[in-house]
Amino acid sequence: ADLVADKTGVSPGETVHVALRQQIQKGWHTYWRNSGDSGEATRIKWDLPAGWQAGDITWPAPKKLPVGPLMNYGYEDEVLLPVALTAPASAKAGQPVTLKAKVSLLVCAEICVPEDDDLAITLPVTAGPGAPDPKWGKTIADVLAAAPKPAGLAAVFQPRPGGVALAITGAALKGADMAGAYFFPFESTVIDHAKPQAIERGPDGLTLTLSPGY
Repeated sequence: ADLVADKTGVSPGETVHVALRQQIQKGWHTYWRNSGDSGEATRIKWDLPAGWQAGDITWPAPKKLPVGPLMNYGYEDEVLLPVALTAPASAKAGQPVTLKAKVSLLVCAEICVPEDDDLAITLPVTAGPGAPDPKWGKTIADVLAAAPKPAGLAAVFQPRPGGVALAITGAALKGADMAGAYFFPFESTVIDHAKPQAIERGPDGLTLTLSPGY
């Protein structure tokens, strides 16, 4: 695990996206904000200079990670978890700034290994806007662009025999191939993650039949 930034520097009052990059060995995985039936989400505790502000993690869409009878949600191979960090207007140009993070994550295969890392990245404070980092600028921008975001859809839950129906409609779904549609809840107790999600498609959207959680 290490920290990478989308800019080569940051000016007073400017925001830079710093991403926790996880390079995950083959056969292992880490976890999304809702880890599913087991596991634990990655946590980042920032140690920033006075006046700096940190936003929340922008979580990329996870993969389904079935493990025996369980269903977990997370990442394999490599994942970047960007966080927006904003410099104070009082930051002094010409001085470097070191941004520190305490990272706690769980890496799992057939067993789980907790990992705690003290990471840091140093950037110069520049008089003008920071230039895009030639290696990570576009990569982090692509991660942010692809991350789940509001899509102008309407969603309604309704009880039905054997579960709960989640009906989703909106212009973006008309005529779309939604054969692989899946509901990833932010909270771990909303649904029974291991149960299949049956899909019914209609002219204006789709309906997923979910098994309630605990």
